[in-house]
Amino acid sequence: MSFWFMEKNKTADTELIERFNGGDMGAFREIYRKYVPVMQAFAAKFTDRATAEDLVQDVFMQIWVNRETSPINESLQAYLFRAVRNRCINYLEHLKVKADYEARQMIELQIREAGFFESPEQLLIRQEQLERVRQEIEKLPEKSRKVFKMAYEDGMKAAEIAKKLHISVRTVETQIYNSLKTLRGVLWNLQ
Repeated sequence: MSFWFMEKNKTADTELIERFNGGDMGAFREIYRKYVPVMQAFAAKFTDRATAEDLVQDVFMQIWVNRETSPINESLQAYLFRAVRNRCINYLEHLKVKADYEARQMIELQIREAGFFESPEQLLIRQEQLERVRQEIEKLPEKSRKVFKMAYEDGMKAAEIAKKLHISVRTVETQIYNSLKTLRGVLWNLQ
């Protein structure tokens, strides 16, 4: 590249910068068309292609929005390379923070999960308690047992049970209440 061409390009960029800083959308379009492919290729050295495109878009959007408060006062190419590089660095640092956070969350989840597992002795005790509750359910009066099982094993609502058994909703609720009261007494003694 000859010295004359570099000077001409520098002069053209200087005029472009002045127009851009003045709010000329046409100048922004020229800068965009001229530099986006170069900036995307540069950003793609640090990220994947799609992310590079997004980051460069962000940079160009930012320089347009901030043109009045942060006008370009240097080489356009140097300014854009620095802006894209900084945006890539910020993006990568964000990824690192996110990865660290996710790793910490995963470890905390594993710790909590491990805490939920019971010892073999606790599992045996729990199975014995459940068996005792099942035995007590079977000892309930026949109608109460039937209502209780429909409510808690089949997941039926009181109105559904009442309709199916041709009894009042109030009767269903009373039988469930009495069954729970009996079972609570059994559970209380198991603890």
